[in-house]
Amino acid sequence: MMQPDIAAPASAGFQRVSSDHGVQWWSAGWQLLFHRNAAGVWIGMVLAATIFLLLLDKLGGVGMIVGTLAWFVLAGGLMIAARKTDAGTPPAFADLFGGFGPALGALVIGALVVSACVLVIYVALAAAGVVALIGAIISAAIATVLNGGLIGLGILAGFGVTSALMFLAALLLLAPVAMASWLAPALIVFKQRPPVDALKESLAACRANLLALTIYGLLWILFGVLATVFFGLGWLVLAPLTVLSNYAAYKDLFEVA
Repeated sequence: MMQPDIAAPASAGFQRVSSDHGVQWWSAGWQLLFHRNAAGVWIGMVLAATIFLLLLDKLGGVGMIVGTLAWFVLAGGLMIAARKTDAGTPPAFADLFGGFGPALGALVIGALVVSACVLVIYVALAAAGVVALIGAIISAAIATVLNGGLIGLGILAGFGVTSALMFLAALLLLAPVAMASWLAPALIVFKQRPPVDALKESLAACRANLLALTIYGLLWILFGVLATVFFGLGWLVLAPLTVLSNYAAYKDLFEVA
């Protein structure tokens, strides 16, 4: 499916690839999705997982933590199903629960580490946001009073700048967590990596292949827009395709021939 790069593997055990691999991962995922009429099972597995996670999301903060735990475990099962599909064996719906096996403990610990990181970031951002908003209100009040203007306009401008800065900070802080989480389930399931090591290796591989990952992400955004245009039905294909392209990326980066 994908041709390996001539470049030597990285010392951490992953491969550095050229930017065009961000396209190849999608191509490889597409081939896997329709390999031996596997699309129906894949759509069913990912749809069931998505519905379950959406229901957990309704529980608020607790649901978010439980959802992260569930996603890591289900992702492990989906990686196992992807391996079967890649080997030419038709996947079964029960493969979705393949993470409830020997790797269960490591997957749960990995999810807890991710949840703790996200919680720390949210708390830090919330605290910083409160301080920044109070500062913006005070500054706006002083400026508008001294200038004889309307205090409401100054406060509104302060809110807008502060909100933009907080959003940017959230993106910058959460991006490494997302990269660490991306390939960690596959590393835990296939290479039996300890959870923290799996997160570190996933992050290192993503950072070393940032161009390929950027192209991959931009294509995901484009595909997401197209999938949404058709009344959201395109997500029935894009969701399992995303999982399979993730597997393709893991295999390309970590299973160096």
